[in-house]
Amino acid sequence: MIYGRDVTRKVICIGPNFRAFREEKGITNEEELSLSLKSPESLTFGDTVHVSREMGAFICEVEMAVIIGRDAKNVSESEAASVIAGYALANDMTAADHFVDGRLKMYDEMTPIGPLVELRDPSDVELELWVNGQRIQQGHTSEMLFAPLWQVAHLSRIMTLRRGDVILSGTPANPQVCQAGDLIELRSRQLGTLRHTVVVEP
Repeated sequence: MIYGRDVTRKVICIGPNFRAFREEKGITNEEELSLSLKSPESLTFGDTVHVSREMGAFICEVEMAVIIGRDAKNVSESEAASVIAGYALANDMTAADHFVDGRLKMYDEMTPIGPLVELRDPSDVELELWVNGQRIQQGHTSEMLFAPLWQVAHLSRIMTLRRGDVILSGTPANPQVCQAGDLIELRSRQLGTLRHTVVVEP
């Protein structure tokens, strides 16, 4: 596997990227993307996600992860597909109590992620978040303001992208605070299904 705690060097978070999310938050489409980094230790593949008690309240966000397949610097948008290994479902969890102190993306196991899937068109992907059997989020990557291939080209001009790096490409409207013990399901006809529960460490 080319991505995971032992091989990924960085997890890059992008947002706000969905038009409906921007409208929900009162953000104009002229405003630029906000970028942040997560540690590779945030990645987890298990059915049970163990988080620090210090993290406090957490928001769950369904996203399509872009997995980089080879090192890349200053690639064009037309070249971007050639450096992508594939895509995966991911829960880009955010520590809701830590927006001010900068720890909102820093805790371990904050990025449950699914298996790699090859896609012909990353702009034709359905995304849903279900919590305890109730659909919370629904979106489609065609609704992104900044498409995945553009994101890869843009980021490669800022930093060198390495094989195994993960880009979290943005979440649809209505991300919600979840609770420990909730059954969290990420669903996509193109990317499959990812299920997990969150356990707070004692």
